[in-house]
Amino acid sequence: MAKNKKDAEAGEQSELFELLGEGAKELKVAGKLYKKHQKIRLAALKDEIKYKGIIRELADKAGLQRLPSGNIEFTVDGMKIVIEPRDDKVTVTEKKAPKDPK
Repeated sequence: MAKNKKDAEAGEQSELFELLGEGAKELKVAGKLYKKHQKIRLAALKDEIKYKGIIRELADKAGLQRLPSGNIEFTVDGMKIVIEPRDDKVTVTEKKAPKDPK
């Protein structure tokens, strides 16, 4: 933390609260919320990778053949699953039920 002008000129930054005063509190809250949601996102990503592996293993076990595009595509209970060998990509799309005309 810069204690005087000479320290600030030497490359140290002033504490944000000194510069923004009360406005820095909002930034602090946003920073804490960001870290909270980042932890949730990283945990979800870990689960996503786990289930992508399970989908690939089960597709291999079922002996599904690749299409001319190189992809494996199939449907299960209203979900379309596409496994692309390029970039190790798995896409799961849920088909929406048709709306009832009234």
